[in-house]
Amino acid sequence: MDENDFEFRHLETQEDLEQYLELMRKIFGVETGVDKLVRKLIDNYPAMTFKDFFVIKHQNRFVATINLIPVTWSVGDIPIKVAQMGNVATLPEYRRQGLVRRLVTEYHREVAKQGYDLSVLEGIPYFYRQFGYEYAVPLLEETRVRLGQIPDYDSGYVVQPFADGDLPRAMELLEISQRKFYVHTVRDKQVWKIQHETHIASDPEPFEAFTVEADGEMVAYFRMRENLNDKELMVTEVTDVDQQCVQAMLRFLKERGLKSRLETLVACVSYEEPFIHHVVAIGGTRRLPPYAWQVRITDFVRIFEKLKPLLEERLAESTYCHLTETLSFNFRRFTVKMSVENGQITNIQKLETNERSPIGLNPTVFVKLLLGDRSREELEMTYPDVRIDISHKHLLDILFPKKPSYMHSAY
Repeated sequence: MDENDFEFRHLETQEDLEQYLELMRKIFGVETGVDKLVRKLIDNYPAMTFKDFFVIKHQNRFVATINLIPVTWSVGDIPIKVAQMGNVATLPEYRRQGLVRRLVTEYHREVAKQGYDLSVLEGIPYFYRQFGYEYAVPLLEETRVRLGQIPDYDSGYVVQPFADGDLPRAMELLEISQRKFYVHTVRDKQVWKIQHETHIASDPEPFEAFTVEADGEMVAYFRMRENLNDKELMVTEVTDVDQQCVQAMLRFLKERGLKSRLETLVACVSYEEPFIHHVVAIGGTRRLPPYAWQVRITDFVRIFEKLKPLLEERLAESTYCHLTETLSFNFRRFTVKMSVENGQITNIQKLETNERSPIGLNPTVFVKLLLGDRSREELEMTYPDVRIDISHKHLLDILFPKKPSYMHSAY
């Protein structure tokens, strides 16, 4: 097919949307519910507009697509503007013609134009490395336990269906739970309301939500859904819990699962959650290693500037509190110079040079260090092009410590 026969565009009309939804059904199948998730985003997620849907048209029909889902991540309590790439899809007969590459180019152009700090995706393995993405935040953490392994707990806590009036307290509980994660999503009040009303989060399958109460006070909540085909009861979100609270949850989940003739409890939540610690203690098994979010830094200077307060705080709390030095981060194809005076960052600039520096980094995998996914030592042991002189190893450890992260659904 001639390249000129293909037209790049955004969605513009309701007719375009209906054709787009039909494309989703053709590629992903009706049973996946991907079309329902797209409809939810259009109807209920005001951060997303028709301009965030990128399509290629051939002979008056859509044949390939990418969309941009605007979300906010928190990195060390600093809000980060994030573009999530979703629904990358091409009709089978149009594949291997460079259509996705063209769409990704247009997507990245828009991401840069709108000032996003990071671009992220869940995506299939390996494919997105060609576009500069690297695995950097845990994804698809899963812990399994047979329902028959769960003891018959006796707890004074009460499990109740989630009600409209529970939203404010649930928001508070989630924020408390997220404090243990260096990188996490920010879910605003409007998104909370949308998820509560539609019972759909980033997974197109609907969820049920429940609260756990002690003496009439809500102390935790969780979300779950039944997977009848695989005889699984799936927990998709949970907040911090104490021992009695998790026992009340497990008693409820066991009774619910057995009533529906299910066999396995599958918790699709962070391994850092106290709920998971208890499930593992009674014989649950974690899937190791988990998958990961793929992340691409949009603008290196901007992300350094965004995280400047955090970097200064780390210097202030360390032996480098009075550091005065111009640090050259050599990213092999370019250098980011960060001037520090008495522990304060005074200037950050990018130079189109890669002169020898004590700090030598791989620009693609640096995001793993930036987001706390891997330590400086782990990167040096894995990637020969990450080479830090002994004089600066400890400083890099102070600036970029390894920390746990987790992404709750943000839309």
